[in-house]
Amino acid sequence: MSGITAGTVFHLQDLINIRPFQISSRTLSLNHLAGSSGEAPEWVLYAMAAGETISSETAPRSKIIHVLEGELHMLVAELPCHLTSGASVIVTADTWHEFAAHSSCKFIQISL
Repeated sequence: MSGITAGTVFHLQDLINIRPFQISSRTLSLNHLAGSSGEAPEWVLYAMAAGETISSETAPRSKIIHVLEGELHMLVAELPCHLTSGASVIVTADTWHEFAAHSSCKFIQISL
């Protein structure tokens, strides 16, 4: 996704739409804004319809999950996390985690 430049005002929740019975994702291409100090964080927007789930997974990089709207339930290392709009959780690298949309929701995942 391009079009985001320095000085441009944008709303993350407006960059992705919730579709019935689906999980949508959109990677934000922000590498052109990153400095040369190593690997840039990866930003991925998700939109999940109510009742949709992402099964248990791990990732090689730590990540921040931030809910933009709606209600997301997660298990992080078998600990339940209930996130509503504005809430965040950190998932460390190689930690099992899963997602369930209690209501339709949008969130951003930033891999560090």
